[in-house]
Amino acid sequence: MLNEKSLSAVENATFSTNFKRPLYDSYCFSNIPATVERLFTGEGSALPSDCFIEDHYDSVTLLFLDGFGWSSLEKFRSNSPFLETMLQEGIASKLTSMFPSTTAAHVTCIHTGLCPGQSGIYEWFVYEPSLDRVIAPLPFSFAGDHRPDHLVGAIDIATLFPFETLYLRLKEKGIHSTVFEPRGIAGSTYSKQATRGATTLPYTSLDTGLDQLLEILKKGDRPHYATLYFPNIDSILHRKGIGSAPSDQTIRECLSTLESFLAAFKQLPGSHALIVTADHGMAPIDPKTTLFLNKEIPSIVKNLRVGRENRPLVPAGSPRDFFLHLQPDKIQETEEILTPFLKGKAEIHLAQTLMEEGFFGPVTERLRARIGDLVILPYKGESVWWYEKGHFEQNFHAAHGGLTTEEMEIPFLFFCLQK
Repeated sequence: MLNEKSLSAVENATFSTNFKRPLYDSYCFSNIPATVERLFTGEGSALPSDCFIEDHYDSVTLLFLDGFGWSSLEKFRSNSPFLETMLQEGIASKLTSMFPSTTAAHVTCIHTGLCPGQSGIYEWFVYEPSLDRVIAPLPFSFAGDHRPDHLVGAIDIATLFPFETLYLRLKEKGIHSTVFEPRGIAGSTYSKQATRGATTLPYTSLDTGLDQLLEILKKGDRPHYATLYFPNIDSILHRKGIGSAPSDQTIRECLSTLESFLAAFKQLPGSHALIVTADHGMAPIDPKTTLFLNKEIPSIVKNLRVGRENRPLVPAGSPRDFFLHLQPDKIQETEEILTPFLKGKAEIHLAQTLMEEGFFGPVTERLRARIGDLVILPYKGESVWWYEKGHFEQNFHAAHGGLTTEEMEIPFLFFCLQK
């Protein structure tokens, strides 16, 4: 069934005239890890109770479809037996993403339960104070450096990611966890740190990964939490765009594979919960119309803070949420320069104001030390970025990170088998 309360809550979660506000206190991705714990123990906070059915489940399985926003669910549901089954026999709730609506923040959250304000890992590119440089936390490299794990030796991953994981908490309660990740991600420096307490298994294709997952559930080791991360929808949408033939084909193939998985899942003995969700949706953008600030307004470079080796601290965020680290006495001047230039294309907000208004969830010093001063939030179809050939370009046809409806609305699909 469709959870009408969630639809209404998210519909009314507006900000400015073009954007959505994250609902950290209710229908938000940030509450999924606590919901997983509650499904095993019956204790703790969670999503609103209309999103799931209470029980002490033998297993909970979470399928994390990167980039599969609510708009994709609406587009494909009529031709997808899997989605129709989840809607008719389960509960389909609409949630908001966290802000920024970015994979780095949401993957960190799903492993820890921490929102961006708590983890400080709020975007793909963030400022790291101990290095005085902008880095990419997930590939564990300097921003613009395309070599994964190139920060090994420069900084201890525990400095960047010192948090207790969800899997360690579950382990203390006698619940074993298995994390399925693509072979190119499993075993990375970030992944090993973020999945402490779980068994991590690499997979080469969605169907083989789900087959492995089913085999573990069939073994009957109880209680058991299994989660599988699938990045292909996000990847193809970035490269080919929303509605392109390759993108639609990837989504259809994914849903077809999930249909087969669900049929086998239904045959499991015992009580089991299945969750299907996403970190964000996608907004269309056009590489031909991306505004590169340092090319359009070269004088703005002198307003930026500089870090180690006298490097300007850019770019933090993404082309859908560009965070500017500015010299304290240049913040107002920069805002006055950018406001008329970006009129009709983007809004500019003080990061401090967004923190005070709860856009990052509860805020700790980890975020305050890493976040910029101004954030540029482009409207639908727009993108604003920084250009350095070979390092920072913009070739995507769809992206996320901002606050538009398309980026911020995500599904939370719940299905269960009960004894």
